[in-house]
Amino acid sequence: RSEGDDCPICQSPLPLGDHQSMFNPCCMKRLCNGCILAARKRGMRDCPFCRTPTPKTDSKILAMIRKREDAGDPVAIWHLGAKHAHGLYGLEKDVTRAIELYDRAAELGVKEAHCNLGVLYAKGAGVEKDMAKAFRHFEAAAMCGHVPARYNLGYIEGKAGNHVIALQHLLISAKLGFEDSLNAVKRMFMAGLATKDDYAGALRGYQNAIKEMSSPDRAEAKAL
Repeated sequence: RSEGDDCPICQSPLPLGDHQSMFNPCCMKRLCNGCILAARKRGMRDCPFCRTPTPKTDSKILAMIRKREDAGDPVAIWHLGAKHAHGLYGLEKDVTRAIELYDRAAELGVKEAHCNLGVLYAKGAGVEKDMAKAFRHFEAAAMCGHVPARYNLGYIEGKAGNHVIALQHLLISAKLGFEDSLNAVKRMFMAGLATKDDYAGALRGYQNAIKEMSSPDRAEAKAL
């Protein structure tokens, strides 16, 4: 994972999964819940990173995103695409517009946009199903350090019967802390498609990654 996957406040790798971190539309930064909780305990109600007052309405949040999108912020372009894809913040669901924004963001190097495009093409959601395009986008995202995209590559290769390649993708993503990948390696071991050493190595790597993504503040926030 890249430095962009670290919380910009505590500098520790962000936990995988959106529920343990929060994306702030004011600065386009994702902060871990531990740092957000620590700021709240100090009485801070503004953005803990940029100190911008927290917007209270969907229209104000959308205005923040659009302002940064108009300025050419790649992450804002991707973020606005996600809102169109799901019809959030007062926007009507518009997958065609979402894909346009995802494409722009992907061209600017936003790995999340590549992964989103991969999911849409894999499912045929709003576009014609195209597994070749889905694979290319997942591959581009994985090369930039997107862990779930790496898992998706492993899943696709496994379904195609390419078990050696699938295992490689799953081992990489398991050692980066992705539980679905660890479970998949275990299933491959039980099926005789991976060795005991493969699973043991994946488990050790997974545990080390989880440790790196943990902190007392994050544990407290998770328990709330």
